[in-house]
Amino acid sequence: MNLFFVSFVVFARKLCSFAKTLILKKSLKLFVMKRTLLSIVFLTLMSLSSFSQTWIQEGLGFTATERGVMNVFIVNSQVVWVAAYDGSGNNAACEDFSKTVNGGTTWTPGTVNNATGLSFSQICAVSADTAWACMYKVSGSNPQGVYYTTNGGTTWVNQPTAVFTSSSSFPDWIYFWDANNGIVVGDPVNNYFQIYTTSDGGTTWVALPNSQMPVVLSGETGYTANYCVLGNFVWFGTSHGRILASTDRGQHWIVAAPFTTSENAFAAYQDSVNGLGLKYLATTDTLNILKKSTNGGSSYSALTYYGVPYDGEIHYLPGTPETYVTTGVDYKNQPDRLGLAYSFNAGVNWAPEPMINGTQLTCSQWLNDSTGWAGGFNTSTTDGIFKFNAVLAPAISNFMTPDTLLQQGGQAVFTNLSTGNPTSYAWTFTGGYPSSSSLKNPPAVTYNLAGSYNVRLITTNNWGTDTLTKVNYINIYGVGINELNQNSVNVFPNPATDNITVQANSNIKQIYIYNVTGQLVINQTVNTKKITLSVSGLSTGVYSLKAILDNGTFTKKIVIQ
Repeated sequence: MNLFFVSFVVFARKLCSFAKTLILKKSLKLFVMKRTLLSIVFLTLMSLSSFSQTWIQEGLGFTATERGVMNVFIVNSQVVWVAAYDGSGNNAACEDFSKTVNGGTTWTPGTVNNATGLSFSQICAVSADTAWACMYKVSGSNPQGVYYTTNGGTTWVNQPTAVFTSSSSFPDWIYFWDANNGIVVGDPVNNYFQIYTTSDGGTTWVALPNSQMPVVLSGETGYTANYCVLGNFVWFGTSHGRILASTDRGQHWIVAAPFTTSENAFAAYQDSVNGLGLKYLATTDTLNILKKSTNGGSSYSALTYYGVPYDGEIHYLPGTPETYVTTGVDYKNQPDRLGLAYSFNAGVNWAPEPMINGTQLTCSQWLNDSTGWAGGFNTSTTDGIFKFNAVLAPAISNFMTPDTLLQQGGQAVFTNLSTGNPTSYAWTFTGGYPSSSSLKNPPAVTYNLAGSYNVRLITTNNWGTDTLTKVNYINIYGVGINELNQNSVNVFPNPATDNITVQANSNIKQIYIYNVTGQLVINQTVNTKKITLSVSGLSTGVYSLKAILDNGTFTKKIVIQ
């Protein structure tokens, strides 16, 4: 079977060797991207200077060129392992890996010994010393299966109790929760996926009984490095549009079919019930690329989305509300549009990540929204992978001031509470001086005329713009309104639980209550000397009460219990 070319980009998912003949499995299950040598007309590789602040190119140290990154495995912010494959398109065996113990500042390459003729399906680790590798046979007599190191990759040993001897199957992916408990999944044999679990670091692998797995479809296989683990929950996709799910670390499985049997599925979950299924496009079909599940993978439903998720793989960014990323190709617009796409709202809206778009990527992996790596291809020892050097989060505008009630000529000092690491700020202070500012925290704003005024803040980062307008946020009263002493108004009880009473000798016109962030939580128009307000809906804490009277203003701290 010949390699299937789409606009010069070669996709195949598991190239393997049966006996001495190199063939491509009909399931296209390796799904790694061949390094594509295109002219600048078809592929413009972005210069390092164009994304150096957001993505840092790092050298994996491989002396052989055209090494593609099969997968990235992040142990923590400092320790990361990378498995490589032959990206030249020749399907040569590749036992190369690389590791960093200082967050990517330096990478140390290595080779899985005693594994000549094998190639990586995936690498997994629990520390800088202990790692496991899924290896499949390309040629030679070394056994495919699980290889293990406890000395940082200097030496590797085969763990033979995870048996993948069938010529129709080899290991697809492996994961360890800790140094003892792990799982490895391989292609079906006799109508069931080969699944092994271990509780002793892989010294003993125990085959999962067929009774605890669904029967496979005819010709169905898994994919290399295609899985999602979240606590005890596990998901993986197949070549026939199905996604298997387990709630007990792979001891029992259910299956759903979000896509057709001719489509290849991938899964990513943000919690135990909410996740996305993605299909790989081997054609220009762009319909129903994404499906969503709200029940942990028991079923999937259509997801209406905007923009184009790239179709290579999908990941949820841990710790974010609902950020997902995909790597691969944008088939809908142009096949040579490569890179990474992101969504901040669980797959509803997608956009290409602008700083690395146009760069051929094989995969990515994320510790959180500020720590991640994207794999590519090397041309020397000084490239091959990119480290994310920003925060992949939307700009969200927010601000406060305790000075929302002022006399004419008073000043308001604003505190910027925006998130998402904005790169620019645009303030507008209606009725104030200055009337605008581009500083993160603007200078004090003076208000000279009585009235109620809006404040607006627009923040922007590499991934979008957000606008927040607080209407009638600043209230300015005329000159001559005096600040009354604390004996002029009685506020009781204080602390309060359900109600609070304000009593004065003169007429009360308005009462405002603000929380500690300056947010107005109660705004009550009054025309009497005594009023009782309900505060039962307020959270416990300290608040500021301001009362406008006929003869002045009054401010007092109150406590809600």
